[in-house]
Amino acid sequence: MYILGIDTATRASGTAVISDGKILSETLRESPQSFSETLMPQVEETIKTSSAFGKIDAIAISIGPGSFTGLRIGLATAKALSYAWDVKIIGVPTMNAMAYNFPGTKVLPLIDAQKNRAYCQLFDNMIARTDLTVKPIDEAVAELAQLDGEIFLCGDVLHKIKIPLPSNVKIAPPNLKMPRASSVALCGADLIAGGKEDNVMNLEPLYIRRAEAEELWEQRQKLSLGK
Repeated sequence: MYILGIDTATRASGTAVISDGKILSETLRESPQSFSETLMPQVEETIKTSSAFGKIDAIAISIGPGSFTGLRIGLATAKALSYAWDVKIIGVPTMNAMAYNFPGTKVLPLIDAQKNRAYCQLFDNMIARTDLTVKPIDEAVAELAQLDGEIFLCGDVLHKIKIPLPSNVKIAPPNLKMPRASSVALCGADLIAGGKEDNVMNLEPLYIRRAEAEELWEQRQKLSLGK
């Protein structure tokens, strides 16, 4: 089975093609251009280099949490391709895909939630041990001192950590810091093998919190009504 993996949860976009557990091609790109301009050419490049034109059986898409705009563009692209190619689509939580890179150990993925906060969820051997929450970045890191064993940190806000790391906490190596489209595809393959398949018409991003634009609009509405 050929699976196209797409990740647009952070500032970088990733695409990958896997088949039978093998990564055939993968690209990771950070561009000043909008994902709406660069994602489809990136998908085409990845499929071309993997010689998978006409062979894709399913699309695995990272559904968040993460950048609201990035998630919307990624999911819209995945849905359009799933519909056009008449192939399966499977939504993969971004945290699960990141934890996939850390078998046999503990990891805390941290994804930017704006205002010095992060989406966070603790995994041990790729299994979620806490609920997905939003916390101040330093608070999420400091809490790890209370846990036993070595814990890795990964994600796009590691440069925003301002406190000394607890002695049991380590930063993930550079190749594993950010979400990987290949991990999205591999997680998707596992989900499909387990009988899961999403509906292209109603699959939605995993936002967790409302977009800042929505919060500002609501605040302005309250102020205008209070006049």
